[in-house]
Amino acid sequence: MQWFHARHARAKPRYGQIMVGAMVALAMLSPGVAYADAGFDNASYQGCYDAQKAKESGASFSITKITEGTGYVNPSADCQLAANKAAGLRVGAYGYARPEYGNSPEAEADYFNAQSNAKGLVHAGVIPFLDWEPPASQRGDTQWAKRWLDRVASYWGTKPIIYMSASTISVGDWRAVAGADYGLWVAGYPRGYKGERLRDPGAPPYSVAPWPFAAAWQYSSSGHVPGVGTAVDVNWWYGDAGTWAKYANARVGTQPNPVSPAPTPAQGAPVGDTASIATAVIRGEYGNDPQRRVLLGNRYDEVMAVVNERLRGNSGGGGSGTYVVRPGDCLSAVFGGSWPMVARLNGISPPYVIHPGQRLATGHGGGGGRTVTVQRGDTLSGIAARLGIPQNRLNGYRSGNPSLIYVGEVLNY
Repeated sequence: MQWFHARHARAKPRYGQIMVGAMVALAMLSPGVAYADAGFDNASYQGCYDAQKAKESGASFSITKITEGTGYVNPSADCQLAANKAAGLRVGAYGYARPEYGNSPEAEADYFNAQSNAKGLVHAGVIPFLDWEPPASQRGDTQWAKRWLDRVASYWGTKPIIYMSASTISVGDWRAVAGADYGLWVAGYPRGYKGERLRDPGAPPYSVAPWPFAAAWQYSSSGHVPGVGTAVDVNWWYGDAGTWAKYANARVGTQPNPVSPAPTPAQGAPVGDTASIATAVIRGEYGNDPQRRVLLGNRYDEVMAVVNERLRGNSGGGGSGTYVVRPGDCLSAVFGGSWPMVARLNGISPPYVIHPGQRLATGHGGGGGRTVTVQRGDTLSGIAARLGIPQNRLNGYRSGNPSLIYVGEVLNY
């Protein structure tokens, strides 16, 4: 770098803050003993590098630049990510903010999400990061940063981490960002710009308040990382693979691209868990029939049963064109690239929180795109009678229980 959703029942949304905090505290008290390791971040000027040599020199992770603003993609990202994966490095991905260009945070976040998704990074054990180092006039715009973070969190189903210099912390009120459980990756170079290396730098010698701790520290931009370069950003992560997985909302040991890309017919059926392949099908990665049937091979019936269950209604769905939210779901994971349409159809607005048991109209086989807002004293049966429609046409109530609806909920039918 330059110097200066579901509200899950089975996982976060506070991404295991107590456990992560305890592990980080232990790492800061006893750096180098356990729960901490070294890595680097990279952008286009590193080009394609030898990540295996970096790993052999002590690197455990790499955080790769994906986008900048709304029109730039790191041209070396594909080979860098492939090298990191082959070497077994844990992977992070960052978008470089450009609020000074007049871009909205939502536009920049959507661009980052789309490019990251195209590279197989979303829901793959990868932590998203916001690189926040705009000009001084925008540096304190914490609302812009939080809106970007909120947008990315809703798409990835996990909380991004924000990167900034230690001096930037003091120029804005970051309490809302820290309070929303967006972690901090702080940058500061107490040894200046002379040669550095991958090492244990200890705890950051800066105040990071209002954050209780830093998740990571970029302690130099002039590190020598074999296989990568001699002027590389080097970082210390206050945690281990388990901590990384908690931030990424993933199982321990998850590697990027856990599901193989859509195969050619010669490669046979895809590997991976059925639910993940079904998500890829919904995103359009397997095309349409007859191509989809060929690409899915002997797993076609198995995968399409899950796809159809999601799009046409699952257990308790109550009719065609609905999906009942399960623990751990987020819109982007279930509906892929069509999640904004599903959100609009169901009256779901930022931060795009969904709840286990909530019934969502999918736009497939049911629902006319009409909505009704629950008023005080309303019941589901009463609303249906007033509208002159069957009760099971009403979707979107977050409790999943027809006898429990909330004032202000927007239902669709």
